[in-house]
Amino acid sequence: MKLKKLFSSEGKEKDPVCGMSVDPKTALQATHEGKQYYFCSENCRTKFTTKPEESITHKNHDGCKCCH
Repeated sequence: MKLKKLFSSEGKEKDPVCGMSVDPKTALQATHEGKQYYFCSENCRTKFTTKPEESITHKNHDGCKCCH
């Protein structure tokens, strides 16, 4: 089905700030302690690079109003 493929998260990475699925081929990126992270927006990337530990340990993304 086309719709299933359109909304598939296969091959996607998770934005550590907001939890959104992003395409690693086109997403903004940052490296922290040797690991690559991917972001849906510049706002999320900036939040991560400012305080990466908060984003990495933050698991509940409900109500995140950072970018969408």
